[in-house]
Amino acid sequence: MALLKTLGDRISSRLRGRRGVDIIVPIYGAPEETRGCIESVLAGASGDWRLLLVDDASPGKEIRPLLADLARRDPRIAVHHARENRGFVASANIGMKRALRDRRDSLLLNSDTIVPRAFNERLANTVYMDSHTSVATPFTNNGTICSIPRFMEENPLPPGFSPESFDRLVREASEYKRPEIVTAVGFCMYIRLSALEDVGLFDEANFGTGYGEENDFCERAKARGWKIRLCDDLFVFHAGSVSFGDSADGQRELHNEKIGEMYPHYHEDVQAFIRQNPLASLHTKIRQRLEVTGRTGHS
Repeated sequence: MALLKTLGDRISSRLRGRRGVDIIVPIYGAPEETRGCIESVLAGASGDWRLLLVDDASPGKEIRPLLADLARRDPRIAVHHARENRGFVASANIGMKRALRDRRDSLLLNSDTIVPRAFNERLANTVYMDSHTSVATPFTNNGTICSIPRFMEENPLPPGFSPESFDRLVREASEYKRPEIVTAVGFCMYIRLSALEDVGLFDEANFGTGYGEENDFCERAKARGWKIRLCDDLFVFHAGSVSFGDSADGQRELHNEKIGEMYPHYHEDVQAFIRQNPLASLHTKIRQRLEVTGRTGHS
């Protein structure tokens, strides 16, 4: 009984102060990927959530009716149409300003992702494991330091797996360590309200077109004593750079240089994390479970 009470007290302390979350999806074109993402959110989100779809003046005529059709399915869905294209970061900030106004956490999600069941609550569990965690990012197939089964690579889904079934494998292999990581990866990041209030919104002036804004946010957060963690019991599929098109590599390179100028230690910290790879034991458990199923993760 004493053990149960202790566990109950720990759970209560973690839940204390937890808020509802606004899931924010910046959108620019890519209607099929966008539909797949939103369908997965509607099937997978649980608890106290709202969904804001921010259309960044998408080209063509497909996105507006698509979003209108999806919004009719649930009163928790809102749609914002920008009058002009301002970039990913401005779209994210539109959503986070709304969340700040309504005193809710923010969950930023790329429109080329597929999420599994209870994804938002697992991310919240990571952020609320202590009072000093600001941001959580999950495992993915295409997300540099968060990539599996091969670290720092763009992975296809292992043969025979769907995003949902691979998430189940990751969850079964997890030790729920929720380790600290050097930075978040912007395809999917849960931001605690109190951290957003403390750190501020994304930097539109320097990173308005996307890439680097999450790294800048994390550097500002860490400077103020906040932690960044990996949600190691969650896998989110990420196609990668669908809405950026041919400009992705150029933007990434330019903004990497800018991050290095703003934070001279940043690239050295990231390289040290990659060399040491504190996630190696988690990767090993996932690969072992893949081997048990007879799937290697190689296509």
